[in-house]
Amino acid sequence: MKRKIFLQFLLITLLSTLLMFSCGVIAVNVNAKNILRDRLSYETEIVASLMRDASDFSAFDRYQNSGAFRLTVLSTDGNVIYESDTAAELENHANREEIINALNDTPKAVERYSDTFRAKMTYYAMKTTLQSGEEVIVRLAVKSSEISSYISVSVPLMAAALIGVFALSMLLSGILCKQISAKISGVGESLKSLNEGRYRPLVVNSHEPEFYEVYNEINDLNANIYSHITKEEQEHAKLNAVLESVSQGIVALNEKKQAVFANRSAARLLGGRITAEDNGLIYLIENAELYEKITGHLNENYFFEWQSGEKTLSVAITKITDETIKNRISSIVVVTDITAAKDALRQRSDFFANASHELKTPITVIQGLSELLLSKDVGDETAAKQLETLHKECLRLSSLVSDMLKLSNLENGNAKSEETRVAVNLSDTAREALSELAGAIKEKQITATVQGDSMLLADPKKIYELVQNLCSNAVNYNKPGGKITVEIAETEQNVTLCVSDTGIGVKKENIPRLCERFYRVDKSRSKRTGGTGLGLAIVKHVCALYDATLTIESEYGEGTRVCAVFPKFS
Repeated sequence: MKRKIFLQFLLITLLSTLLMFSCGVIAVNVNAKNILRDRLSYETEIVASLMRDASDFSAFDRYQNSGAFRLTVLSTDGNVIYESDTAAELENHANREEIINALNDTPKAVERYSDTFRAKMTYYAMKTTLQSGEEVIVRLAVKSSEISSYISVSVPLMAAALIGVFALSMLLSGILCKQISAKISGVGESLKSLNEGRYRPLVVNSHEPEFYEVYNEINDLNANIYSHITKEEQEHAKLNAVLESVSQGIVALNEKKQAVFANRSAARLLGGRITAEDNGLIYLIENAELYEKITGHLNENYFFEWQSGEKTLSVAITKITDETIKNRISSIVVVTDITAAKDALRQRSDFFANASHELKTPITVIQGLSELLLSKDVGDETAAKQLETLHKECLRLSSLVSDMLKLSNLENGNAKSEETRVAVNLSDTAREALSELAGAIKEKQITATVQGDSMLLADPKKIYELVQNLCSNAVNYNKPGGKITVEIAETEQNVTLCVSDTGIGVKKENIPRLCERFYRVDKSRSKRTGGTGLGLAIVKHVCALYDATLTIESEYGEGTRVCAVFPKFS
C-alpha cells in the first residue's frame, strides 16, 4: 500500500514537472523570438535614421558576406538599391510580405525560409525618406537560429531545476506516504484490537481537520461496536451459565446433524460426551436406537418418552422456523429425566386404585342398607329425609369410586390388555347414552339430536364411557331449554365424534385444565350439577388409548364443543 501510494505520487510529480519543463521551453522560445523581433525592429529603425543619401549605403560594405544578418535597401517599387550580401540575386521584392507591410506603414517582423542563407530568417522592413526626398525601404534580416543561444542557456538551468524538483518530490512523497501509511496502519491496528476483544482508540489531532473528523467517526463507531460486543459476550456468558446449570439436557443441531451446542446435562442423560463444536450428534448419544429415533424426526415437532435402564427420559424435538438462524440451528432437542415424576405418578395411581378398591366394599354395604331402610316405613319424616340424603350421597360416592377405578385401569394400562375390539356403531352408542340421561334432559327441557353415523373398531365399553361422559357434561352444564348436538363424521383416514351444547361455557384460561382429575371451574356448582369431576380425565385417557386427538372449544356463556378424532383403523 505504501509503495503504491509513493509510486502514484512520484508519477504525478514527474508528469507535472515534465509538463512545466515543456511549458518553460516553449515560453523561452516564444520570449526569445519576441526579443529578437524587438531588437530587429529597433536596429532597423536605427539604420533607417542613419541613412541620409545613397552615399551612406557604402558605410555598410564592411558587413558584406556576413552569415549572421543581411541588409537590403529597396525602392518603393520593390527593386533592390543596395544589398549587403553581394551573392544574392537582385530580384524584385515588391511581393514580399515585409515590403508590403512597410509600404502600408504597418511594419512587422516576418519569419520565412531564405534560399540565400538556406535557413529560416526573420525580416523587418520600414519605409524612410532620404534628404533628396526619395522614399526607400530599409530591410534588416537575421537568422532565426540566433534564438538557440537563449535556449542553450535556459534549458540546462531548467533541466537542473527539473532534476532538483523531482528529487525533492521523491523526498516529500516518501515522507507524505509514510505519514498516510502510518495513519491507515493506525486505523487497521484499532480495528484489529477490536477484533481481539479490546478497544484501542485512534489518537486524533485537531490540526489535521480532515483526519480529525474521520478519526472521531471511527472512534465513535469502534466504541459502539465494542460496547455491543461486550454486552453480547456478557449475555452469552450469562445464557451459557444458565443452560449449563439446568437439569434438562439441551442440544442445538444444524442441518448436518451436528451439535452446535450441548450442555453437560445433555451428555449425562444421553450417555455420550461433548466434543468440539459442530461435531456429530452420534458422539453425544450412546444408544444407537435413541440416536436413530431422534435424527429421524429432526425436521418436525416431535415428542416421545424413552426408557433407558432404570431412567425414563422425555425427549422433545422442536423444528426451528426462523429463517435468520435456520442456516445455523435447524432443531432443538430437550431431554428431561422424568423418572421421579413417573414413579410419583405410579405411586399416586397405585394409591388411587387401592383406595378405590378398599372403598368399594363399605360403600356397597352402606348403599344396600340405605336402600333396605328406605323400603321400610320409618315413621319419622325427618329421619326419612335424612335417610334419603344418605342414600343419594352414597350413590354419588359409589359413582365416584367407580370412575376412580375406571381411570386407574386406564392409567395403568390394564384397560388396554383387557379390551376386546369390535365394530362399534357410534350413533347407536350416542343414542344409548342420551337415553340414560333422559330424566335430566326432560327436567331441563333440553333438545338432543344425533347427526351422522360411522363404525369404529374399539372396545364398546370404553367408547360408551367416552360418549356418556361427554353427553353427561353437555346436560349438566347446559341451560334450561338448551340444545345438545352429537355429530358423527367419517373420512378416509378418520372418524370424528363431536358433542356440542348451548350451556354456560368455559373461559379460555380454564380450558387447558378441564381434563385434570377433580378439576372444576366453579366449585360452587359441583353439588348442583352432580358428577365426579373425573369425566373428561376418563375421556382423555380413552382418546390416548386409541391414539385419538381431543379438542375442546368453548365460549363463556354461549356453549362448549368437544371433539374426538379417531384414526379409522386404530
